[in-house]
Amino acid sequence: MGNNFKSNTEFVKHPTQEGVFMKHFFSKSETNDRLNNLEVNIVPGFQISPHTHDNAGEYFYVVDGVGEFLDNTEWIPIQKGDAFQAPIGMTHAVKNTGRSTLVLFSTFSPPTR
Repeated sequence: MGNNFKSNTEFVKHPTQEGVFMKHFFSKSETNDRLNNLEVNIVPGFQISPHTHDNAGEYFYVVDGVGEFLDNTEWIPIQKGDAFQAPIGMTHAVKNTGRSTLVLFSTFSPPTR
């Protein structure tokens, strides 16, 4: 299948955020200098704390669940089917306010890893 197809990728714990798990797909490599993407699962009652990315924008799509997205200083409700972005330098966070896992697809451009 080569490098054009990813399967059996495993979830790993976020290195600093409790209740957050990530499954990396395509990351920075010699053949990919444009983006990296991953699935992010946030357990009910947990969040990705406020932070910024100084060298990349982050783009999200809600695959399942409900939560809130911090857009600088304003928390905005999010749900399945919503797409939103955190441009370079913007303070952002995501929290799960529902009863089931919040599932996001996240893409960074340029890649962060």
